[in-house]
Amino acid sequence: MWPRNKELFQEMVSEGVHPSIMTYGILLDGLCDNGELEEALGIIYKMHKTKIDPGICIYNIIIHGMCNASKVDDAWDLFCSLNFKGAKPDVKTYNIMIGGLCRKSSLSEANMLFKKMGEDGIAPDDCTYNTLARARLRGSDISNSVELIEEMKSNGFSADASTVKLVMDMLSSGELDKSFLDMLSGPCRDKSPRF
Repeated sequence: MWPRNKELFQEMVSEGVHPSIMTYGILLDGLCDNGELEEALGIIYKMHKTKIDPGICIYNIIIHGMCNASKVDDAWDLFCSLNFKGAKPDVKTYNIMIGGLCRKSSLSEANMLFKKMGEDGIAPDDCTYNTLARARLRGSDISNSVELIEEMKSNGFSADASTVKLVMDMLSSGELDKSFLDMLSGPCRDKSPRF
């Protein structure tokens, strides 16, 4: 199916049909998913050359592709250049970049980006909180995990299936005690529990 999509795109261009941003997005998403990041970057270059503004949705696809290809530093460079390109990062952009930093085990950078997110006026969503909570738990940063989860709950979000599974695994291995699970599933408290 995917090779045929590429062929259709090429047919469109050869017949003089100008692809829309949505069409480019579908193509770039497919290229990144199939590990063809260099080709995707080449298309972005052509878009710039022909004065087509990719917009934040297209940049999100590329940053995500870079992070998945373990090119987190390249993704970071692109992220930092977005304002110069006239693209304002949205919550999805931050989530992708925070996730990439967490996978690279750059938790301190991910935490700083989370803080910057608030300074930039971008409200975190459930994906932001869960991504950071899991990274903090994996890094044995229990007290800050508790603080983050309490903040997540106070903002009306809840733990997703991946976070709950990680907590259950850590409970089984003795890395957490049951009070953590009670805190995770119970109402928001004024004070964080101690472990």
